[in-house]
Amino acid sequence: MVKADYLFLMTDVDCLYTDNPRTNSNAKPVFIVDDIATLKEQVTVSSPGTSLGTGGMVTKLIAADLATAAGVTTIITRGSTPQNIIAIVSALHSPSSSSADVAATATAAPLHTRFVAKPNPLVDRKWWILHGLHTAGTIYVDAGCVRALKAQQRSSLFAAGIVHVEGSFVAQQSARVVHERVDPETGKVVEQIEVGKGLVNYSSMEIARIKGCKSSEIEGILGYADAECVVHRDNMTITGKRAEE
Repeated sequence: MVKADYLFLMTDVDCLYTDNPRTNSNAKPVFIVDDIATLKEQVTVSSPGTSLGTGGMVTKLIAADLATAAGVTTIITRGSTPQNIIAIVSALHSPSSSSADVAATATAAPLHTRFVAKPNPLVDRKWWILHGLHTAGTIYVDAGCVRALKAQQRSSLFAAGIVHVEGSFVAQQSARVVHERVDPETGKVVEQIEVGKGLVNYSSMEIARIKGCKSSEIEGILGYADAECVVHRDNMTITGKRAEE
């Protein structure tokens, strides 16, 4: 929200590694990360110091994820040499610096790992909804609702697409929006996908009563209709990742 160009995360190693360089001589430096989710699938980040180098890399990956989502390029480098910050920024602004020429950038600058900022960063309010608010509950929606929420002309979240609600919350609190993919043969949930997060117009108790209903039916059920939708699209940020992540 401060409109920074770079976030430097200073640690006790030069950069991110494929494994702990102190215990594995074959550990290789990671120069550039375009997708943190893909990185997590390729390496183990279960605890600090066991992989990805040392220095609490798990928390640094979380910080990098938040910053890049806001459009901020994030750098991990050694904290004992803060003067390297200037050299790294200078190298990144040189003509040879690009994702396609990682080796040239690595040679021109002190060792570091660069997390590339998202090309379409979240605006301040969307970032705040996604990362800055505690989610008080979960709203589960059907597949049709997911398609509407993710369409090019994104829809608001209406009661008709809600399957059930979990947790206890009041209007204007934040809630997760999740879709459960069910195996048609067994009827069991095989995957939970977090569709997004948003500020609700109705409490969890009210949503439990109006779920699956048309907007025109809300007043007849509750005796009032504070809003046509449960979450307005302007108060929702779409994520589309697995809920357990």
